[in-house]
Amino acid sequence: MNSVFSLILLLGATTSVLSVNIDNDWWRHANIYEPYTPSFKDSDGDGIGDINGLISKLDYLVEIGVDTIHLPPFHPSGGIDGGYDITDFYDIDPKYGKIGDFKRLTEEMKERNLYLLMDLVINHTSWDHEWFKRSIRKETVNGIDYTNWFVWADSKGDDKDGKPIPPNNWFYLLDYDKAGSAWTWNDDRKQFYYHVFMNEQPDLNLRNEDVKNEIKNIMRFWLDRGVSGFRVDAPMVFMEDPDLKNNPPVDPKTPPILIYDAVPETANHPDTFPFIKELNEWIREYDRETHRENYTPMIGEIWGSVENQMKYFEDPKDGHPMIDMPFNYIITRLTKYLNAEKFIELLHSWIDELPKGKPSNWALGNHDSRGRIAYWFNEEYNYILLAVVSMLPGASTVYYGEELGMSINKSFTGKDPTNREWVRTPMQWDDTKNAGFTDADRPWAPAHPNYWRINVGAQETDENSSLKYFTNLMTIRKTDLGKYGDLEFHTLSEWVFAFSRTHQKSETSYVVLLNLGSYYETVKLKEIIVKNDEETLNVLFSSPNSLYKAGTTIRSPGYDLELRPHSVIIFEHKRSWALKAKTEGASSVPPSHHIM
Repeated sequence: MNSVFSLILLLGATTSVLSVNIDNDWWRHANIYEPYTPSFKDSDGDGIGDINGLISKLDYLVEIGVDTIHLPPFHPSGGIDGGYDITDFYDIDPKYGKIGDFKRLTEEMKERNLYLLMDLVINHTSWDHEWFKRSIRKETVNGIDYTNWFVWADSKGDDKDGKPIPPNNWFYLLDYDKAGSAWTWNDDRKQFYYHVFMNEQPDLNLRNEDVKNEIKNIMRFWLDRGVSGFRVDAPMVFMEDPDLKNNPPVDPKTPPILIYDAVPETANHPDTFPFIKELNEWIREYDRETHRENYTPMIGEIWGSVENQMKYFEDPKDGHPMIDMPFNYIITRLTKYLNAEKFIELLHSWIDELPKGKPSNWALGNHDSRGRIAYWFNEEYNYILLAVVSMLPGASTVYYGEELGMSINKSFTGKDPTNREWVRTPMQWDDTKNAGFTDADRPWAPAHPNYWRINVGAQETDENSSLKYFTNLMTIRKTDLGKYGDLEFHTLSEWVFAFSRTHQKSETSYVVLLNLGSYYETVKLKEIIVKNDEETLNVLFSSPNSLYKAGTTIRSPGYDLELRPHSVIIFEHKRSWALKAKTEGASSVPPSHHIM
């Protein structure tokens, strides 16, 4: 049965396109790009990417349409978890540069109207951090007692071998199916410390007032130095049950993405939300105090079910904001091809749960992914998902190299036990040594062997490349229609669907056609488009594998279009070409589910 899903997107009940405050609104429609720092560009020949390397490529990011950079941790660290085991929150890791380099980065970004999201890693530190060492020794330094800065607990006694028994059944959540206890014994203090991730990453005690004040000091330090907002790392595990109650037994078949829903005593704990609200309130006060020009968002990396992700938007009691926008990784969960109906259902699994007036976002990957789209599917399917994350309303997030169709290098075995370094290989700039990433003989990780053909240099001069396609998508996202247009979904066949972006104040509309299947398809648009007198369609642009190229005018009786497998066509039509609002099997989403 032909199904049509219709969702009206309004910026409030009466807000028009022209009345939006663009400065305070920037993060709701941001084109976010994550350049994994050690892999993006090396400036000093040591084989590791750095801040100056990133600065040298800012013009590239502007040219392809990026307006926001998510910068992963750049602090000194123990080197265990890609920089997420921090030893000093107030400095730059020497291999990435110096504080002065960071200052120049923010200045250069400001000149280019780029925003910077800093990774705020406050759930844990490195076990090499001075705070943890002081806590082991129960020291008081400068009037601050570090005894309870981390989560400590006594043993339940000794086992038959004389080894201390952990206080409960909590296990760590990184590759949980292989994981052991989340408690590690410290023989100096004669207690266990808790770590939700690796044992080298002890959890901070976020109930401790001194710890909370220190976190606010960290935020102020970096906001004062030009940070635009925060990507908050793993807020779903900020708090644990204070009485150390056992988690319920976990089904070993629980998907990794849903493990955080299965351990209520160590993830999504009710005490987490007041703390996040407190951080949001502090940021609002900072904005007022410093007369900050733009809104400072907190965007959360929250894994788990959509239902639980939505809980982080606002306090249910008073509606006060908490996390301004959770990253939406539902597309990264794809591991098999979905037909049109199932794909639209996947998108609606997020859209339908959004609280009224809250912004959406769509992420294609990140540094924790186990693969890239070109690996899980194929290079052509990357065109499909780039169009989805770019043309749907809300913020768009891509991981470096996705604009090229980069894949993973499974021949590289790094230090990470979860194989996440497969997606962290060097950015492929050109076909020279090491893909143009570094002049070093041996970079920290090898470039994918296909860099000789998949690289920026080859694609930026090719009008029919993935890079040009991505750039076109980013350009259209920046239009008012791309930001605020209403959304409608239409299923055209088992494997083909369309969605449109329209607005009452716009003279044109965008329509995106996608063939999700592996076969050549012919579709009749007359089922959804009301003809005008001209009976033509104007192709705005298309995926590199499409039959129709930019500027093509299609004159076809009944508006028949032919689609190659995994191809995308984006066309515009005049306002008089209204999409039919209702067809057989139509299903509308209530106005309360607005996305912005």
